[in-house]
Amino acid sequence: MSSDQVESGCLCFWKGRRSRTSRRKKETSRVDDRTKSTKTLLNKTKSEDTQGVTEETSGPGTENKNSEKINLTKHYVFEASKKTVEVLKSVAEIAGVPIVKQVLEIGLSLIQACEELNEVQEKVRQLKNRVAEFLLVIAKFMDRPSDGKLPPQFGDFFADMSEDLERELGELKDCLDSITKRLEQIKARNVLLIAMLPDSNVDEIQVCEIEFQDAIERFQTLRGLHAAEDVAKLQDRLEVVYNEIKAISQQVTQLQTSFDELKARLEPLDESSLLVPTMPNPPAIFYGRDEIVNEIANTLARPSADGKMSRFCILGPGGLGKTSAALAVMQHSLIRKTFGGGQFWIPCNTANSPSALLDALAEGTGVNPQSKNLLRSIVTRLSSCGQCILLLDNFETPWLLDESSQSRVRAILEQLDALPNLAILLTMRSNSPPLRHWKHSEFPPVNLENSRKIYLDIDEAAEDSADLDALLDTLGYMPGAVYLMANLGANSLSTPTELLQQWRAGGISVMDHCIGLSMKSSFVTGCEGAIELLQVLSMLPAGVVRSHLELWLSSYRPEAIQCLRKAALLLVSSGSDPKLFVLPVIQSCVRKTIPDVVRQRVNGSCCQILLSHSGAIDGPNNPHFKANSRFIRTEQSNIESLLTEMLTDILKSRTLITMEMMTNESDAFRVFIWYRYWSQPHVELAIQVAQAAEMTNNATSQADTLLCLGKMYRITGRSDDSLKTLTRARELFSTLDRSQRRNRRNAMRCEVTYTEMSALVRGLRQEDVIPLVEALGPQCEGEDTYLEALRLESLSAFQFKAHLFEAALISISESRNLFRENNCPFDAATCLLDLARILGCLERYEEALQISDEAVSSFHDLGFEGYNTCFSYILKARIMKSLKLPGDGIVEVLNDALKHSHQEPLPLAFTLLEYGEVYMKRKDWRAATLAYGEARKAILRLDREGHRGIPDECDNKLQVIQRYETQGVDPPEEELASLIPAPRLFP
Repeated sequence: MSSDQVESGCLCFWKGRRSRTSRRKKETSRVDDRTKSTKTLLNKTKSEDTQGVTEETSGPGTENKNSEKINLTKHYVFEASKKTVEVLKSVAEIAGVPIVKQVLEIGLSLIQACEELNEVQEKVRQLKNRVAEFLLVIAKFMDRPSDGKLPPQFGDFFADMSEDLERELGELKDCLDSITKRLEQIKARNVLLIAMLPDSNVDEIQVCEIEFQDAIERFQTLRGLHAAEDVAKLQDRLEVVYNEIKAISQQVTQLQTSFDELKARLEPLDESSLLVPTMPNPPAIFYGRDEIVNEIANTLARPSADGKMSRFCILGPGGLGKTSAALAVMQHSLIRKTFGGGQFWIPCNTANSPSALLDALAEGTGVNPQSKNLLRSIVTRLSSCGQCILLLDNFETPWLLDESSQSRVRAILEQLDALPNLAILLTMRSNSPPLRHWKHSEFPPVNLENSRKIYLDIDEAAEDSADLDALLDTLGYMPGAVYLMANLGANSLSTPTELLQQWRAGGISVMDHCIGLSMKSSFVTGCEGAIELLQVLSMLPAGVVRSHLELWLSSYRPEAIQCLRKAALLLVSSGSDPKLFVLPVIQSCVRKTIPDVVRQRVNGSCCQILLSHSGAIDGPNNPHFKANSRFIRTEQSNIESLLTEMLTDILKSRTLITMEMMTNESDAFRVFIWYRYWSQPHVELAIQVAQAAEMTNNATSQADTLLCLGKMYRITGRSDDSLKTLTRARELFSTLDRSQRRNRRNAMRCEVTYTEMSALVRGLRQEDVIPLVEALGPQCEGEDTYLEALRLESLSAFQFKAHLFEAALISISESRNLFRENNCPFDAATCLLDLARILGCLERYEEALQISDEAVSSFHDLGFEGYNTCFSYILKARIMKSLKLPGDGIVEVLNDALKHSHQEPLPLAFTLLEYGEVYMKRKDWRAATLAYGEARKAILRLDREGHRGIPDECDNKLQVIQRYETQGVDPPEEELASLIPAPRLFP
């Protein structure tokens, strides 16, 4: 079709839109006169000769028969072939308008049905061709030219016709669907019937074609757009367009692949893929709260008067079902529609301090708990989620603290309250919200009717009891109390009358009484060990797996577990080694009455567990380190909770700890913080342990704890704090008895780490530090050659940084031999890492690659997943670059490095820099931009003096990438080479 014809047809129809009444009159006339219509809209031609139309002459009588019907026997130059179907399928795949996509797909189904009707192939072929031809025109219509090639009125034309187009396409879709179903019915008929009465099918196919003719006669929108169109050429053009789009898409996909892969692997950076607690479902037994749940959902789903999303507090005493109602709100259809996946559940029942609240918020929102500024990271995470909602459950734990702590918690809430996109739902045992302007309303108990439903769902036998209503009235119709009382009645076979009598003999608050009633019932008290087991489990917030229970309570009895389960005081998970746990609301009540003797016994068990797995304190050199660390990891949450409580009590007392207490607790504290040092540093806990150690007046304990804290500061980038802490530790080590091996070895560890941090903080040149390390020689004389191994390892590091590679090679080789003689595999593996770096700088790349592989294997064999493993992978990738090995293999190694970085700033930043260089070399600008941008963020979390140049390096490369992306050209090879430095063989 010529451009003049397109323009003429489009403008003609565009003008015709202004006179719809006239058009519809003509349309009606055409429909009424359909028997005269022997040509369809789609086979209009300049003349029948040019289209090659012929009349079928198959024998006597045929002409008369055909003259009574619409001519179904025309032959077209255009034939719907396999290619036609492939083109239409391709266009359907890329159709951006849903109704057009549906029309194309249903039309294709119709064509397929036509192809399968072999018994009337000639008759149905015309219908198939006609449908295919029309679908091609629709496809062409959707592939309209760019605005620059159309008359000015064309844009207005499409805007004006869009509503009618959608209506008419919908009508056409219904017609095609109806015809397809009719053809399917014909196809499904009995084969014998078809053979005997073939004309019955022909007649029905004729009706189908008339219906289709009818539909396209009413399809006015496209009338002017396909006149004189050569459909066969149109098919070819659509195929070319689709192939071009497909080729471009493949190129874009290839460029996107690296970016997407890196983005997926970096998802922990935006912290969206960190494990977050799964929000529980509302309880199955839940009555009488529909009205208030709807009210809260409606409030939270719309912004408040100040434009921010709403905040709502569910307040009241325990047992009202606040948590159950809150969970029902979160499952409400309006909340799901408004917030989608942006729902976060924060159980606050163990958040007994402002810092613990931040930890709970970090865990619940998927934020790295080791972030330098945890609150800022949480706020950033929530502000980037679009509309989201936060459920702060059991908020009384962090809120009802001392005045100082409450002030800090209020400051956290005010930061969250400042986020306009964040809705907040809070449950708390209180009668006023934590922030005055937060909404709340009366949350009453349920009524008698709903209380009966709750009770009888659990204990059906109580339905005929005369005292059931009186019991429910006594319970105040509080759902939690009713639930527990019903379980007590069902499991202890007690009637409401008996329970009412026991209640009246008591007299404590509602929720405590319910739990106390369960605990004090003869059913529980008559079971030996049940109460003690409940108390022990209430001190373990994460619960305990069945196989570990004996470690916490050696005297437990199996029947006690059965008793507590029947009394609804204990829950048990499924699995081969099920976990036993107590619900937080029950934990809270039970913990108020735990005797000191039980607390001391559980604390003692915690310490004993740590001391019996003390291999963690020596690190990977200890052959038991791998197994010990794995076990501590399974109980880490419980241990950390108990240690935090113990440390809080110790620091509050401000009295000197006895030698016996130091032996039982302080040593256990040190095991745990060294375990955290080797796995994932916990600086705040280490600070508390150091403070407690200071109260012992035991120099050995103090020195060892400060060494651990100083090394934690070092690897988390707090250089000044590290130097200050190591200075104090160094003073303490100088007073200790060096005849004890651990004392002298830790003293030398402290000395070499202090020297490193002193050089870093004070900005000393490497050449000036080497004499300081050499001066440590006299302290290393003696039978314990491990001390000399430490000194030589440190000396090699400074020689390496001073580019004295041959000297560094000698020092590290001697150090490694000495470590191996002392049976210290971890230290020997660390030497392999250093050795590979030195060999790389000496351009002995093949040897370096072999050594780096050996280092990686050694760290994995030792069960060490810390920073050295990450740096081993980074080093291996750099050596591979030097050997000019394939980029895909390098990326695989970097993927392993990223996994072992644990999202800590330093190893993460160096890993990302390596990714950036790989993608720069590939000219994959999007992936490179992501890598350098995230590397910059990671390094800015540090305060290290020695890495200040990295943000500038990232900024420079990002600016160059942005400039060339804007220009749409690649940088000259010389500039690109300057942006990709030679492999850096050390962090």
